[in-house]
Amino acid sequence: MKIQVIAFGLSISLMMSSCIVYHTQTTDIPLISKKNDLRVDAGISIVPSVHATISYGLTDKIAIQGFGSIGSDDRYYFQAATGLYKNKGNSRVLELYGGFGYGYGNAYKDANPGNLLGNYQLYYGQLNYGKIANELSNFEIGFGIKTGYLHSNLTDKNYYNWISETGPYKTYHDESLLFEPVGFIRIGGQKLKISVKLGGTLIYKFTNTDRSFPYSYINLGLGINYRF
Repeated sequence: MKIQVIAFGLSISLMMSSCIVYHTQTTDIPLISKKNDLRVDAGISIVPSVHATISYGLTDKIAIQGFGSIGSDDRYYFQAATGLYKNKGNSRVLELYGGFGYGYGNAYKDANPGNLLGNYQLYYGQLNYGKIANELSNFEIGFGIKTGYLHSNLTDKNYYNWISETGPYKTYHDESLLFEPVGFIRIGGQKLKISVKLGGTLIYKFTNTDRSFPYSYINLGLGINYRF
């Protein structure tokens, strides 16, 4: 039953890829465990996009991370974060990041037809926890939970309602709460591994609540992960 629900959600996400401004980001959960620990992750997701993450242990406690995603219909998203990490022993790692993201999206609706397009900014915190490889196993598993404040500036070119072919068009400035959990597994060799991530997104609007914010509810990412 659970597999059927996930498969249904993934199918809906794929079919609606041209109907969204924002999609669940399959950012790497690096689980930095020591100073100079460097991870590079890159891949693709089913909501058509390519993505890459670089994470680095700057000190014995501080880590930094950068992420970028480019998708279909002119969508893109970039974020940067600084955080704290703690190796709790037995290959278990806890991370806490705070960061800023910026993106652009363009959703299309056949009914009018029309577009909703523009940029958004995300101020967020993210908690990660998981288990990294050790001398007995190269298998890694974990999860992350991102929560943040989303500010968007989206222009309605006949998306919500038909106005005209030439405008003028209204721009909606919205404030929202974003919640984005993601889980991952990594399998492979000591340094190079295959990475699989499954995540979801919920966005709650505080403004213009009669106007929906088009986004994907679920996303699946597949890629490679290298630990230097």
